[in-house]
Amino acid sequence: MTNKVLISGANKGIGFETARQLGQQGWSILLGARSEERGLAAVEELKAGGVNAEWIKVDLNDVSTIHAAAKYIKANHADLNVLINNAGIPGDMHKSALDFTSDELREVFDVNFFGNFEMIKAFTPILAANNGRILNLSIPTVANDFFAPFAYMTSKASLNSMIAAFGAYYTKNNISVEIFGVMPGGVTTDLNGNTTGPFMKTLPQGGKIIVDLLTDGKHHQGKVLNEYGVAMDYEANYLLKAQKTK
Repeated sequence: MTNKVLISGANKGIGFETARQLGQQGWSILLGARSEERGLAAVEELKAGGVNAEWIKVDLNDVSTIHAAAKYIKANHADLNVLINNAGIPGDMHKSALDFTSDELREVFDVNFFGNFEMIKAFTPILAANNGRILNLSIPTVANDFFAPFAYMTSKASLNSMIAAFGAYYTKNNISVEIFGVMPGGVTTDLNGNTTGPFMKTLPQGGKIIVDLLTDGKHHQGKVLNEYGVAMDYEANYLLKAQKTK
């Protein structure tokens, strides 16, 4: 059986690089992108490298495209066995918490949380028929002096909680889907203004982290993994620190 993956936001950046690396391993790629022009251009680039790829319109701001994609894939790609929720937006990464408006926060949550919720919900029945997996791209959600983008971080914290909740739900209800998150760390992409530095990874490095954790053969139900494959349990870490300070 050939592995088949749908990757949202895969026309550029780490989504495209993940598609390229999986495609080179023989995977069939369903490349999710909002823009037909950019999506088809990305597909042609993958095909030029020998990858089997097809563009699927997916816009996390437009629920109708998610439902249409699920309907099309069920009819034409019923063997889909992996979904990678890669698409996301950061919001203003330099704005302080008190400077955000509710509308600005909603814009980020609409994509990073609600859009991914709709993807998970729409594709669970297809994936369940194939013992499928859902990998969600995430970030660390404990603020520090160097990294604390308010909208981005809070939306991803909600996503991480949703991963844990869906993992528990799938297990309790014997649904044959595994869901987990991956935090590849800082990767130089358009999302962060192509930031470079000693702690930033290249696109091939970031893509390799995702591909390696997706294909490691281990069970990660409901977990959010760092780049080394270690599950991040912030609640447990917080409680441990609290006990040490008593």
